[in-house]
Amino acid sequence: MLNFQRILFPVDLSKQCQEAAPFVKAAAARFGAEVTLLHVMEIPAYWYGTMGAESFAAVVDLPSLMASRKQQFDEFLKNDFGSVKVERVMEQGDPAWTIADYAKSRHADLVMMPTHGHGPFRSLLLGSVTAKVLHDVKCPVWTGAHAEKQASHPDEIRSMLCALELSDESGPLLKWAAELAARYGATLRLVHAVAGGDIPAEQYFDTELDGFLMKMAGEEIAKLQASAGTDFEVCLAKGDVAGVMRETALTHNADLIVIGRGLAQRVLGRFRTQAYAIIREAPCPVISV
Repeated sequence: MLNFQRILFPVDLSKQCQEAAPFVKAAAARFGAEVTLLHVMEIPAYWYGTMGAESFAAVVDLPSLMASRKQQFDEFLKNDFGSVKVERVMEQGDPAWTIADYAKSRHADLVMMPTHGHGPFRSLLLGSVTAKVLHDVKCPVWTGAHAEKQASHPDEIRSMLCALELSDESGPLLKWAAELAARYGATLRLVHAVAGGDIPAEQYFDTELDGFLMKMAGEEIAKLQASAGTDFEVCLAKGDVAGVMRETALTHNADLIVIGRGLAQRVLGRFRTQAYAIIREAPCPVISV
């Protein structure tokens, strides 16, 4: 049974984390989960350059630096979680590695974090910490690329999409998405992008082949649904995965997109890159399973 009891919310005291906080609170309240706010203080090597860590410690008052940061952390989102039980943990080290290790050692059921692109090119960036967490963490990971533009009522998830690649993981992913949709009482649609959108049509992709690939994809999804005991609406479109997911999400006013964890964790494969692109371009949060 799908249940989130321990939600890990890594925070770097940024505006993006402030914008993601209402979504974390909403999820915790719905599932009766406890939230751990994890702040990792990183001391980059370039701060002390060739001095070495010991020499750096002799010059910089690290305890005072840590105390100051802890004070900031203690005040961050202090009154934003209402009755939700919140634990605050501050660590020192590499943020991506520390987050992944903490999620594993503390058996987090869900990690929730914004992406961290900034400025005019924000939509083109994922953020190295987010990318590493997506790759290394085994539990579901919720990401919100543009939380400031999203639902004013984060708990109102009425429309969901599930991206299906038609691989070995598609069956379990479909069942997981169906259960999550049921928990929210949301409408779920299955989306598959038919390969070929990036190939010049005049050379390789004609109407007959287009129709054949659509038909084959539809038949495969029908088999998956029969096995899972579901009968969700299916959206098929030709094009790159991220673009198809974005357009389908906009068309159906999706509140959440579900993708498979393996899609982000594979060493090679079309969807490894596309998974990151989906998260960057999605007009709503994405949860990777």
